[in-house]
Amino acid sequence: MCRVCQKRPEIPDERSGRCEACVKAGRMALRFRLAPGPGGAGLRVKAGEISPRALRQKWLSQLQAYGSQPQPRPHLGLHEAELVVAKDHLETIRVAADLAGQVPAVLEALRQAAARTDASW
Repeated sequence: MCRVCQKRPEIPDERSGRCEACVKAGRMALRFRLAPGPGGAGLRVKAGEISPRALRQKWLSQLQAYGSQPQPRPHLGLHEAELVVAKDHLETIRVAADLAGQVPAVLEALRQAAARTDASW
């Protein structure tokens, strides 16, 4: 199953688990693991598939302007969020079912992670 569209079978040797249509369109799913914030208040990004510097350079402005509601998806693991991007455009944000009630906190955690200047999570 394609990791991006969840519809078609993935290409066997494709490192990102994408189908042929998603590869041609340049669509990717960037996954992040969230954890409780400092002092137990809010959420923070604990790990991600890209570095904070890459997240800041490519997606900070689009995350700041993102106004849609992230959709809960059952295929995501515990405390995971996913940015679905197409080339240089943020399409949507998906969250795990356990984070469906904390959508504002998830968006804020992703925005704070994109504003970081550290070189690693």
